[in-house]
Amino acid sequence: MAVSRHPTIAKEGWSLILFSSFIVAVLQHYVSHYAAVLWCVPLVLLWLYRDPHRSLPSDPLGLVSPVNGTIIVAEAHPDPFLGRDAFLFRISISLTDIYSIRSVAEGKIIQQWLDPEDSDDDRSLAHAIQIKTDENDDIMIVLRPGRFFKQLSCDAVIGQRIGQGHRCGIIPFGSCVDVYVPANSLIKANVGDSVEAGKSLLASLKHHS
Repeated sequence: MAVSRHPTIAKEGWSLILFSSFIVAVLQHYVSHYAAVLWCVPLVLLWLYRDPHRSLPSDPLGLVSPVNGTIIVAEAHPDPFLGRDAFLFRISISLTDIYSIRSVAEGKIIQQWLDPEDSDDDRSLAHAIQIKTDENDDIMIVLRPGRFFKQLSCDAVIGQRIGQGHRCGIIPFGSCVDVYVPANSLIKANVGDSVEAGKSLLASLKHHS
């Protein structure tokens, strides 16, 4: 089942694509027909801001990847935000990966943390989101922009209900995302795995007795 109601080109890229297309059209009309080669710029932007629709996995308790990328850390690690034992997935997003952010699980957004500082501390970030599932489990998504491009867009609002795989923002150009899941989760992914936002399973929650 498709999980995106958004267009296949991320809305955050529209203004950049339209602006670059306008500049190229003006150059081609007033300067030289050789400027036609510059149409590769908006075409590249179209590709970079692609946002294909996804299908949910069949596991209703599954925790899906929030972004496209490669898992570079998968280990037991304390959650620095909620002060609990947890399992950490760190996903590296390359310059050419799809940039959209999707919710790991269905639930309610409880808290958000904002911190523009840049350091090696686990709590140093641009945006962190706590989602509480209907099973009363806590999921943390920590969005860390790239070293040279600090901008990201996140539509999450405290108190909002959000669906598994629901699109909630964009984090472009070589960024990193941490996901803290309950320590007793059934782990489905490992270091080196390539994952797709809203589709690839990182873990599954265990039913509470």
